[in-house]
Amino acid sequence: MAHRKLEVDNLDAEQQQMAEQLQYLSTRSHDEVAAMVDQKSAAVRAAITRGSSVEALEKALADPPYGRGLEAAQSANAQLVSEIMMATRAQDIGGVVGSLSEDQRDVLLKYIYHGLARPAEFNCGVLLGWHERVAESGGLGSIVRVMSDRKTV
Repeated sequence: MAHRKLEVDNLDAEQQQMAEQLQYLSTRSHDEVAAMVDQKSAAVRAAITRGSSVEALEKALADPPYGRGLEAAQSANAQLVSEIMMATRAQDIGGVVGSLSEDQRDVLLKYIYHGLARPAEFNCGVLLGWHERVAESGGLGSIVRVMSDRKTV
C-alpha cells in the first residue's frame, strides 16, 4: 500500500542527473551490454556445473551493468548472481565470501540488497544468509560503502 500519491524520489533532480551521467560513462551500447551479460551467463553456468562457486561469482560480479536503460541487463545479471547464491551450499558461503576482494564483496552486497528489495523474485532467506557472511567479512564499512554509492545494480 502506497502512502504517497506522488513519488518524490522521481523529483530529485540530482538523482536523475547522476543516472544520466552514469549512462554516458559507458562506451558500450545497450545491445553490447546485453550481449556481454549473455556471454557471462554461459561462463557462469558452466562454472556452477563444475561446482566452482568462487569462479562463477567472480565472473558474475565482474563489470556489472550500471546506468539508465539497462534494466533488462541489470535484471539478468542479478538473476545470475542469485543462481550462484542458491547453488552454493550454506557451509561453503564463508569460504566463497572470504576469497572475494573488497570491491567484489561490495558489488555482491549491492546484488543482495537488490534481491531483498524484490522478495517476490528472490529467496530472501538465502540472501540474508549471504548478507550475514558478507557483513562478517567486510564489516560495517562494506555496508556503508554500498548504501552511499549511487551506482546501483
